[in-house]
Amino acid sequence: MTARLTKPAGSGRSDGSAGSDGSDGSDRSAKSAESAKLTSSAISSKTDYRGLSWLKFIAALLVVANHTSPLALFGPTADFLADNALTRIAVPIFFIASGFFYFRKLTSDPLADRRHLRHYLGSIARLYAIAILLYLPLNVYNGYFSSSISAFSLLRDLAFDGTFYHLWYLPALMIGIAMLHGLYRVLNPAVVMAIACALYAFGLFGDSYYGFITGSDVLTEWYKGTFQAFDYTRNGLFFAPIYLALGAFVARRPQTARRPVMNAVLFAISLSAMLAEASWLHDSSIPRHDSMYVFAVPAVYFLFLWALPHKGPAKRGLREGRAWIYVLHPIAIVLVRGAAKAAGLQPWLIGNSLIHFAAVCVLSIAMAAAAVRLPALKASLPAVWRPTAQKDCQEVSGSS
Repeated sequence: MTARLTKPAGSGRSDGSAGSDGSDGSDRSAKSAESAKLTSSAISSKTDYRGLSWLKFIAALLVVANHTSPLALFGPTADFLADNALTRIAVPIFFIASGFFYFRKLTSDPLADRRHLRHYLGSIARLYAIAILLYLPLNVYNGYFSSSISAFSLLRDLAFDGTFYHLWYLPALMIGIAMLHGLYRVLNPAVVMAIACALYAFGLFGDSYYGFITGSDVLTEWYKGTFQAFDYTRNGLFFAPIYLALGAFVARRPQTARRPVMNAVLFAISLSAMLAEASWLHDSSIPRHDSMYVFAVPAVYFLFLWALPHKGPAKRGLREGRAWIYVLHPIAIVLVRGAAKAAGLQPWLIGNSLIHFAAVCVLSIAMAAAAVRLPALKASLPAVWRPTAQKDCQEVSGSS
């Protein structure tokens, strides 16, 4: 069965798509070694999607903001708009970028595409395993492994909720990518997009729009049943697919000549609508949770299109560091709070929300910079966080 999701004219095959024609292992090894050398050289000399790199760096800082409430100093309204509304575009930015970089490398070769999927999921799983181990001491300290934990709840956390409050993103990415990969193999992209929209709609009524279904006993019981399998609908089944599908759509369509200012205007309009939507839902006490908004979808889409055309010299630290900012920032929060208590600086480093946010950001960036320079950690980063194939660099530089 051939792939239904095809590249626009002029796109080449992704790196690794060859080699399934019966050539022996030594040939494949030689090609792999040569590809690795070319990749290293290409990353250092070619251009990068600098706009997307900076966008994802800002998104990582927005995740930090979501967990530190920087505007709490200015009152509950400002705190809500920053913490429960604006920062909610951060993870969708990661998802749409992941869909863009993943699906542009697929080909019409089923074997090559399955190899790509296995490699991609394996890379994310390795990063997830490292993150789980990093937070194991904090989980033990917080009583995560108490006598009340069951094998089912542990599996639920591993698959949907994450073993620490920010780690849900990694299994969500794996589930979303695997789901869409399979759907694109058998369905038209328009049908896949419709399915992703329907899943997102289901997720909305289990999240920010939950109050609208509480009047129906049938729907309420239905959602309560789903919450036995996971705590939130912002997961790989309902939250991730629509943004991954949008990334795939952008990757496979011919690039339009729309002026960047138009995307900026459309983003500003969509973001304003999202903030109004969030405020209305919050004031009406409708949300069960507040991760999913209708207008977040166009806001993220137009923001991504705005950042996409901007290219420049590849910066490995910027590209890889944002991953570790995301993974390590809860540790930075704990360290900042601990240092504040030890030094008697609680009124400044904890009580002042802006200073607390700034301190956590600085420490997170410093820890991420150190992680990038550790070979064992660097090797664990999946392609979702950085281009790793020679073909990626060729496409970015416009040579394909």
